[in-house]
Amino acid sequence: MTTHTIPGQLFLLLTNDAGRQDSTYYRQQALAAAAITELTLYQRVALTEERTPKVTVLDHTPLGLPVLDQALGALAGLDGKPIGSVIGHRSMDLTEVIGEGFAAVGVVQRKDGWFTTSWPTHDDTYENSLRARIAGAVRDPRTASLQDGVLLELLRTLGVAHRILGGDLPELSRKELDQRIEGLDVDHPAALAVKKMMNDMTAVMIATTTATTIMT
Repeated sequence: MTTHTIPGQLFLLLTNDAGRQDSTYYRQQALAAAAITELTLYQRVALTEERTPKVTVLDHTPLGLPVLDQALGALAGLDGKPIGSVIGHRSMDLTEVIGEGFAAVGVVQRKDGWFTTSWPTHDDTYENSLRARIAGAVRDPRTASLQDGVLLELLRTLGVAHRILGGDLPELSRKELDQRIEGLDVDHPAALAVKKMMNDMTAVMIATTTATTIMT
């Protein structure tokens, strides 16, 4: 289910109750980065260790999770390309498949406008539970899963952790929250590798989208 995936959960955190992305301009790229990260955990794809990492598909077998399977299918046509061009490619826009997944279980509603589609909240139970879980991971790192760590690291490297979670963690300033996330020690063999990969991907993502914004 969409609710069980890292890009699905990130979608909810980056989408306000009115169904719009008001916390970052990078939602599409962030969702793609989250999907690639999760696919690496499933050993479907890998990133090379070059200065500019490239995405390599290791296994084309579907996982039965629509958002990850769509990303895996798109990556088949982008195999070997640099991560910066991959996360910005139109075939890696996962907004629709994630939104439809949440709409199917009543978490959001689909609202088509003249030029854009928004996904206003219909039932906030799941998002409230998600927020409580990752806020709890910040307060007590012993409860943090690898998935929690990836979500929090994405929010931090996007520069929106406090904007998204400030209301859930009112005792922490922006700097304190970022420091807590940076110091999160997730007890999983892949944690350090994933953290490095997330930093590499988000650095490329922000540089790529900033360059695109300047050119346009």
